[in-house]
Amino acid sequence: MRADRTVPHPPTPLLPVRVPLPGRSLRLWLKLESLGPYGSIKARTAEALLDALEEAGRLRPGNRVVESTSGNLGIALAGLCASRGYRCTLVVEPSTPRASVALMTEYGADVVTVPEQPSGRTLDARLAAVHDILRRDGTAVWTDQYGSSANPRVHTTGTAVELAGAAPDAGFDTVAVAVSTGGTLAGVADYFRAHRPTTRIIAVDAVGSAALGGAAAHRPDKLAGFGSGRASRFVARHHWDRRVRIRDLDAVAACARIRDRTGLSLGGSAGASVLAAVMDAAGRPATADAACLCPDGGDKYPQLTGVVARDPAGATAEVAAALDALGHTRRDAFAHPGTSPVTEGVAKP
Repeated sequence: MRADRTVPHPPTPLLPVRVPLPGRSLRLWLKLESLGPYGSIKARTAEALLDALEEAGRLRPGNRVVESTSGNLGIALAGLCASRGYRCTLVVEPSTPRASVALMTEYGADVVTVPEQPSGRTLDARLAAVHDILRRDGTAVWTDQYGSSANPRVHTTGTAVELAGAAPDAGFDTVAVAVSTGGTLAGVADYFRAHRPTTRIIAVDAVGSAALGGAAAHRPDKLAGFGSGRASRFVARHHWDRRVRIRDLDAVAACARIRDRTGLSLGGSAGASVLAAVMDAAGRPATADAACLCPDGGDKYPQLTGVVARDPAGATAEVAAALDALGHTRRDAFAHPGTSPVTEGVAKP
């Protein structure tokens, strides 16, 4: 029998802002998942993962849900498990924000922290801990955000449908999506390839991440939830038109500029997507409307608190130009009928 279900995931709003570029301006649409349940896009993923296991008969009363998480998925799973009556154990790493761990614990989850590993391999240690729990506890069930088809599917059937439905009449020229497991990117790209094929997809990965290929490397300024220590099982080459790798420090700088100009606190992966979208639009004069999925807000991340909006050391000329443009961002007065007004979580600039 299915456990008690939560209410359907409510749509999250779009906030349009204007970013000046030479000879024109870019209208940047920010889809604010921080204003959804549990404060992040991972609430969609968590609900879908649990639903899939329940529907398959693999998750029943008395089971323990186990998952590896960098923060947001763990918060959502902890809350949903509490509401559905499951025990929950979450495996994190030292870089997981303390505020995220505190929320998991408040929802009643057991939290296991693995030591940091060299060369960007801490995710492997987290997954090893998950498999150890599965071996030792016969009631434990792994939601497997890294391999379950429910992860990308919920973004094809939900997130992307909302995003496309709230677009301006001409649609989006580009959509920028940051990766961790890659489920959001794959799901959104599948929808737009099928229903809005002229929209370009920008895949945004971190420098030092292996999510979209290449070797993982040490990231001294690592932002939780951005990039991954292993390649995504969901993302294939046809899912993107351009791949942009963003340094963690540059993503932080983008967040600072958006915050200073709009009062909006974005998480690091959102800052990376915003920066990548502006970089791409600067080289494509026909780009008028770009959308960015903003997975969460920045309040949980100590790296984003009190950051001064200046160019980080070592920024490339392309990054510096995009950051300068973001330093002149302003709110856009346009509101499409399909776009909910943003009334929470945004301070006056």
